[in-house]
Amino acid sequence: MKKIKRIGMVVALLEEQQHLIKSFGVFVKNYQFGEIKVSEFDYNDCKIFMADSGVGEIHAALSTQMLILKFDVDVILNFGVVGSLSDNLNCGGVAYVGEIVHHDFTTSYKDRDNKAGKYLFQPDSFIFEADKQMLELAKKVIGDKKVVRIVSGDKFVDDNTFRDWLINIFAGEICDMESAGIYFACRNHNVPFLMIKAVSDSADDNANEDFAATIDAGVTFYVDAVKKLIDYLC
Repeated sequence: MKKIKRIGMVVALLEEQQHLIKSFGVFVKNYQFGEIKVSEFDYNDCKIFMADSGVGEIHAALSTQMLILKFDVDVILNFGVVGSLSDNLNCGGVAYVGEIVHHDFTTSYKDRDNKAGKYLFQPDSFIFEADKQMLELAKKVIGDKKVVRIVSGDKFVDDNTFRDWLINIFAGEICDMESAGIYFACRNHNVPFLMIKAVSDSADDNANEDFAATIDAGVTFYVDAVKKLIDYLC
């Protein structure tokens, strides 16, 4: 991996951004591109560009591509809260994303169970792999965390029936609304990336209430991990 000097961070929610902003360096300036705001920070020998992406795959992909093309970042880091689809990941638990599934992409709604998540350039599998080199770096610097499969799509999962479908069809362990967009932007530009997620809810019928009650605690859990990684890179 080449020397890291310019770090791009994609963050969807204001609560997540507020915790991170307190931890990273000297604020330089803000840039506004339509609905997307990018904040620049000086941190040790690095530049950090934090994109306020907003929620959803399209905003996440646009923000990631903007960081790559306009700010020439060397790496993309994504931190965010997720819903858990696994009994082994409770609220506050932190995990690395090892595999990404775009669950609401399908070329045939009639055959959704078979076609969901499968792109025409990869028709036999819905699984896309995360950046292995960045995963190994995270394990070395931050420590061992569970490496999980995330199912990502433009729907907040707060329904037991849909939750069960994500588990049964994709063997998903966590879910969010941005990871697929970030993955495809990084893949398209061959930029290394790492996603670290903290569980805020169980993606069930009580998800909205759990999310509102635990998001601050969930974010706090991964801020220390993020700082360790940034300190190492810079």
